[in-house]
Amino acid sequence: MSFSADWLTLRRGADLRARNRELAAALTSWAATRAHPVRVLDLGAGTGANLAATAPALGDRQHWRLVDNDAGLLARVTPPASVTVETVVADLAAPMDALFDPVPDLVTASAFFDLCGAALINQLVALTTQADAAFYTVLSYDGRETWAPPHPADTAVLAAFHTDQRSDKGLGPALGPDATAHLDAAFRAAGYVTRTGPSDWHLDAPRDGELIAALAAGSAAAAEPQLGQTARDWGMARADASSVMIGHLDFLALPPA
Repeated sequence: MSFSADWLTLRRGADLRARNRELAAALTSWAATRAHPVRVLDLGAGTGANLAATAPALGDRQHWRLVDNDAGLLARVTPPASVTVETVVADLAAPMDALFDPVPDLVTASAFFDLCGAALINQLVALTTQADAAFYTVLSYDGRETWAPPHPADTAVLAAFHTDQRSDKGLGPALGPDATAHLDAAFRAAGYVTRTGPSDWHLDAPRDGELIAALAAGSAAAAEPQLGQTARDWGMARADASSVMIGHLDFLALPPA
């Protein structure tokens, strides 16, 4: 599973606007208690958008290990000043034990876990809790969408999109909108203190017109095997939507004191 650099660039502004500020502030409070440089493990790091957005919350002393299966995306990373970075090309469907050596203080990802299966998430939670590390993930899709103006195929296309999203993207049968709830239950069972907050995309044309059109095309393509022409017609109409809300959740889990 990999995404194009163009798609990652296109969504970057919407992602940054959507991040939950309260959870970011809680992460900053946690980082302030660290007595050494914060060691961060970033999964599915892509071109470094999560690094750029999260680093300001962690203070000046940071070292990031960026992991992705696409060396071309990692080559585009430009780290912030005073943050040291190493990149690791790895298959995230494989066992992750080696990624936790050296042991991280924080495990993070962006727009990733809704594409993962339960077994992968359970493995990651086990490794994170064994390391006594904090965990912070942003922009996990939660299934809510509102497109304007309304279209008669909205409900059918959304249902078909959810069916496609729960398919195996190479990381196990994806949990899709249930991923954050699964993470929350797993970390709570390990004794962690957890918080969840909304990080919805609020897109408006013309500012976000290109992203709206790309979302419409992607959703229509995912729904087409089930809906055929209905999905194609919906995608053409939705390319000119006036506004879109896409529901996301941010999640923070901290080790027990």
